[in-house]
Amino acid sequence: MIETYRYRRFLYALACLALLAALGVAAWRAHSEHHARRVEIALDAGDFLSFAHAYGYDPRAFLVALRRAGLTSLAVTEELGGNINGSDHGVAYSGRQLLDQAALSPVTDPGFAALLRAHRVRPDWVYVEAFDRATYERYLRSLRRYFEPRDVAAIRTSAPYIVAAKTDLDLFDNLALGLPDDQLALARDLHLLLIARIQNDERYTPAAIDDLFADFMRHQRVSTVIFFGLRNQVLGFPDQLPATAAAFQRTRVNFGTIEVYSKDQVQKGNLGLAREIPHQVVRVQAIAKLELDKLDLPTVVSRYALGARERNVRVIYLRPFQHEYQKKSIEATNVALVSEIKAALLRDGLRTGRATPFERSRVAPLIEALALLAALAVPAGFLLLIEFLRESGAPAAGELVPRAVLRWAVALFAATIVLVLGTLAVGHGLLGRKLVALSGGLTYGTLAFVSLANVFRRRPEASAGAALWAGIRALLIALGVALLGGLVVVGLLSEPLFMTEVEAFSGVRLLLLVIPLAALAIALYSPRFGGAMSGESLLAPVRVWQLLAGIAVVALGALIALRSGNQSDIGPSALETHLRSGLTHLLVVRPRFKEFVVGWPSIVAAAVLWPRHRRWLLWLLALGAGVGLGDVVDTFSHLHTELWVGVLRIVNGLVVGVAIAAVAAWIYRRCATGEPAAK
Repeated sequence: MIETYRYRRFLYALACLALLAALGVAAWRAHSEHHARRVEIALDAGDFLSFAHAYGYDPRAFLVALRRAGLTSLAVTEELGGNINGSDHGVAYSGRQLLDQAALSPVTDPGFAALLRAHRVRPDWVYVEAFDRATYERYLRSLRRYFEPRDVAAIRTSAPYIVAAKTDLDLFDNLALGLPDDQLALARDLHLLLIARIQNDERYTPAAIDDLFADFMRHQRVSTVIFFGLRNQVLGFPDQLPATAAAFQRTRVNFGTIEVYSKDQVQKGNLGLAREIPHQVVRVQAIAKLELDKLDLPTVVSRYALGARERNVRVIYLRPFQHEYQKKSIEATNVALVSEIKAALLRDGLRTGRATPFERSRVAPLIEALALLAALAVPAGFLLLIEFLRESGAPAAGELVPRAVLRWAVALFAATIVLVLGTLAVGHGLLGRKLVALSGGLTYGTLAFVSLANVFRRRPEASAGAALWAGIRALLIALGVALLGGLVVVGLLSEPLFMTEVEAFSGVRLLLLVIPLAALAIALYSPRFGGAMSGESLLAPVRVWQLLAGIAVVALGALIALRSGNQSDIGPSALETHLRSGLTHLLVVRPRFKEFVVGWPSIVAAAVLWPRHRRWLLWLLALGAGVGLGDVVDTFSHLHTELWVGVLRIVNGLVVGVAIAAVAAWIYRRCATGEPAAK
């Protein structure tokens, strides 16, 4: 047996040790984020060339102006077979088309005419004529990746160059035939970085993947590879992901993972490839053409700047902007767009250049050990929560901890260690750490509310100023405890895959729902909060106001669940959108409404309201406080957001929330009469 005060001191000491380990991981993460602040501003080459041709602009001069404005990269997409006839690179026809045309009238193309005269055209083959030797060699190399040697033929090795493949035209139209040489030359001549956009084919062998990388790596200024295609797959999916990862590791180029708005948009194989090369992953943000056409230039700039600042986007993927802005020409508008994006990045402390991923640290084994040690903060915090909720409050001298409590404590610590080490041993270490991190967030978020017991129980100060100050003190203490929950999440999950949102922390909605509900239950039933309800109250008739309150709680919980996350099921209203934009413009990092509108005023109100009003509003104040404290933990659960952004968001929310609470407290105390002190 052990005395209660010694038991609690042990829990405090262990929690402090584990939290210090989490703080060490957070410091390493802040260091990594500081050294991964270069952002590429890239332009889609195919869209740009079509745009320049449509408006009669000189592509080279236009690109020079864009580069001077801040453009760093040109994104070149593999040419599809179906696009050859609309390009300047060549023409492609099936054998059946050539034979049918020859039956109607003479074929004037000298290359195809010679083949027809020699009876070398087969109806089940596709024939491609290239206008230059480099394109011919590219077509030949690409087709040999898909077909057996006997099914690919170099028909003419001198102008006009012709290559043929035994396939049908429908399949040929969807084949990727390498990066166009003229676009590569444009990037090379203008000293722009190259972003290679590659399409997967499930028939690729490891040798074909290596050959594909060698093909575009000849450019020598390749920064990033981004995958595309109708099937939305990364290269090597499903069977050759190790070969693709090996090619990335050998070439040391970045893997661009595209920011998406729903799970069904995630590229197949994205997670599997990223797990193989976590220190070469960078986030890519693009705006679809249809959406871009509806936006004005400042909105586009602010959206890209927000992504780079708050979501670790390191490749800004641009398409031509086709609307005039401030009476500038279309060309000048696009130059201004790039210039303003670069200026916004520089204002936020970012730099432009080759995108920097989160590189592997020399002290990585130490960071891993600290993360494992940080897991012990969770059982220690949970056991402290149980101790704080005991009716006895402070332990009496000589009070002993019951054996059952000790057994549960030992079992809880053992279960945490087994979960973390066991999942690590079977290759699912991140899953174990996610479960522990979620438990830690829930535990410390609830502990933060428990720290408010005195505010909810004590009689408020007679002076409005003193009551307000008491509420602010309580808010600061509760906020500090909630931040420990965020620190636990950061300490356990600060991995490159989480920081680029390839792996997602899936407990966000639980944090926003469970903590407020736990706060409500504790406020109503815990003696520490002066809870008047008991088990017998559950058998009492349900009153109308209680029923309405229950409906309100369920509706609030559903709203929070639907509104949580970056891509929520319910979008913000027009008014809220304007408020968000205004707060971002004013404060750089927008605070969360759940904190400064709901959470912090609720906590301060608990210290300011007279007891008769506080009793009626107890459930609402508890829910509001729980929503705010849960949101603090949630802020640091968005691991793709830099730590300094999360901290600044909390500070901004605190300042604005206290200001709102102070005004509301002053109005309340001016209007509501006090209660006589008990004799």
